[in-house]
Amino acid sequence: MIPHIPWYITLTILVTQPLIALAIWRIAASGASRPVRLGLGVALAAWLGLALFLAPAPESLAGRDLFYVDPLIPSFALAAFTVAILGFALFPAVRQAVAAASLPALIGVQVYRVLGVMFVVLLAQGQLPGHFAEPAGWGDIFVGLTAVPVALALGRRVAGARTLAVAWNVLGLLDLVVAVGMGTGFLAPYLMPGVGSRLGAAAAMGVFPLILVPTFVVPLSFILHVIALVRLRRAAPAGARLMPRTAV
Repeated sequence: MIPHIPWYITLTILVTQPLIALAIWRIAASGASRPVRLGLGVALAAWLGLALFLAPAPESLAGRDLFYVDPLIPSFALAAFTVAILGFALFPAVRQAVAAASLPALIGVQVYRVLGVMFVVLLAQGQLPGHFAEPAGWGDIFVGLTAVPVALALGRRVAGARTLAVAWNVLGLLDLVVAVGMGTGFLAPYLMPGVGSRLGAAAAMGVFPLILVPTFVVPLSFILHVIALVRLRRAAPAGARLMPRTAV
């Protein structure tokens, strides 16, 4: 089936993706040197631009089998994780920039996950399968709605905020894993016993405009969660540095 995505969903994705990239750039580059700010901005712009340029048209699904997963999705995820790991490992300035960024802001920015409501809307319209849209949509909505309260609690050093932030990040990672696993159909036999060896992939997620979600937002969200967990692990429970450094 060739998906038919409503114009308002397409417009929402095309408008919000650059805004998400800009918000993350502002947070991550706030305490960075000029070369790091420039490099991060170019990397995010190139990443999003390439995902948009390579996004297959919905008509490309004609004749595809039920289990087809566009290779762009794992390729972009692998490339994003590889670049992030190499950047942190090889460039001290990148590590310093990440350490200088506000931890509450790195968490609160994921309020954009409320956009998972789009999956619920598309489920109601028959454009996405329930085994993907329900857990991915409602999971993202919950993570997005709780991002700001968790960030505020952490920033104000509320008792138990660090533990809450760790739990929130772990939950956010699990939500991403479940969304990808159900979207490809690979996790369905484990999370939905009795459905068979595998369910079909969420075809609409592999074409324009929805493919921008698994190729850009999902890997980016995963990286943000990992950074936050590393920062939380290294911070002392009492007197942890949660806000940006005044000097690097």
